[in-house]
Parts: sequence; structure tokens; C-alpha cells
Amino acid sequence: MGFVITPGSVSRSDGLRSCDVAVLTFNAPIVEALRDLCSARPIVWIDPRSHPYAAPSIVLRGTYRGLAIAVVVPPMGASPLSCVVEDLAFSGVSVVFLACGAWSLGPPVRFGDLIAPSFCVGLDGTSIHYGNRAGRVEGDRDLVAALTAAARARHRSIHVGGNAACEALYRIDRDMIERFRARGCVCMENGEASTLFAVGRTSGVAAGALFQPYIDLSRGWDPSRLGASYEATCRAQAEIVLDAAGRLGRGGRLHLPQPT
Repeated sequence: MGFVITPGSVSRSDGLRSCDVAVLTFNAPIVEALRDLCSARPIVWIDPRSHPYAAPSIVLRGTYRGLAIAVVVPPMGASPLSCVVEDLAFSGVSVVFLACGAWSLGPPVRFGDLIAPSFCVGLDGTSIHYGNRAGRVEGDRDLVAALTAAARARHRSIHVGGNAACEALYRIDRDMIERFRARGCVCMENGEASTLFAVGRTSGVAAGALFQPYIDLSRGWDPSRLGASYEATCRAQAEIVLDAAGRLGRGGRLHLPQPT
């Protein structure tokens, strides 16, 4: 018996047809950087009135080094993200990156550093429906390697390790932080990365994430962190994700357009 509602149920334009890479983000500085770097322009993809649940608020399309790039701002949260990734896969996108903020679990991660999660642990309410029944899902090794190489080429400090999932920000305590640190985690967010990785595997899409910390959970919340340094790191995230996409293309993971 098939699913009641599928990506094929949703009407969409051809705006992302033949698009190679999609970059998902919730951060305005990343959107603006990608807009500039890819000469991206708004397109119509899925009309919010035609989607039953999770239409993106912003969709741009541009190019970078011969790759067709989509920039997508989905609704925040693991559940709507799963729909957006499935919709992208249905439209033919082959690689999806998530570039946004996350919560550091403390040293050695510092503000201004970057994080490329190589696996996700912890339970969330969405990835379990995409095969993550053990509470651990692995990232795509090629994408982690490409992101790491691109960051180091720019002399940016980047950490590779686990990402923890917790959908209840106000229920994180120090015992939880230490348990996740003991499992090799360096950061935490609300289950979007584990969902991205799990949906990618079931949908045949290569999926990777690039985070920067905007909260250090070992120290608590400090809104002054969201200043010029944070925005500069957002710009670096955009540049590194695009560089990583180019590296994948050269490595044969993407279908590049033929020279004309």
C-alpha cells in the first residue's frame, strides 16, 4: 500500500529542472551571499497554495562554475525539512547542503569555527520515518571531505564529528550535553541534520551540512553573538558550500553540463 500524499501530489513549475545542487538555509546573510556568488534570481517552484504542508518561503536559482544552484529557505524544523528534501529529489536535484547555525557543546569548538557533521545521533520525530530507527545516521563521506577541504583551503577552522539531535531547546541540561560529548558529538540542533541525512539516503540524494555555532551550550545564551563576526562566518559558509559542490563536480559525483 502506497503513501497517501507524495511529492508527486504537489504541483510545481519547472524552475528547478536540471538543477544540480540545492543549498538550504534559514540565515539571511547566507541567502544574500549565495545570491551574489551565484547571480541567483527568484523563481517560482512550488506555490504555497499548492503545497499541503511545507512550501519554501524563498527559492532562488543561479549558477556557480557551471553548476546550476538552487537556494532554498524552507520552513524551520525537521518535519517540514523532510518534505522539502523529498520535493527537491523529485525535481531532480542530486546534492543538498544545509548551511546554518547550530549549538556548540563547548570546547574545542569556538565561535567563528565551522562544523561538518559526519554523523547524527539522538532521537527526533521525523528521521525515524526514513529508516533511522537506531538513533544514528551517517553523513555522506564525500560531502564531508569536500566541505572540509574547501574550509581548510580558506584557512577556516573546521571540526568534523557528531551532531546531536534535541527538539526541545528548553529541556537541554548538562547531563545531556556530556552524554552526547561522550558519543563523539561536537554540536547539537533540533533534528534537521539527522532528517536531512536520512531522507537523502532514502531519496537517492547526497546530503551534507555545514554549521557554525551561535550558542555555546556550555555557557548559555548570549544574543550579542549575532553580530558582524557571525555574519562574516555566514558568508564563509556560503563560499565553502559552493566550493565543495565544485569539488564534487570535479570528482564525478555531479553531472556537469557539457561544454558548448
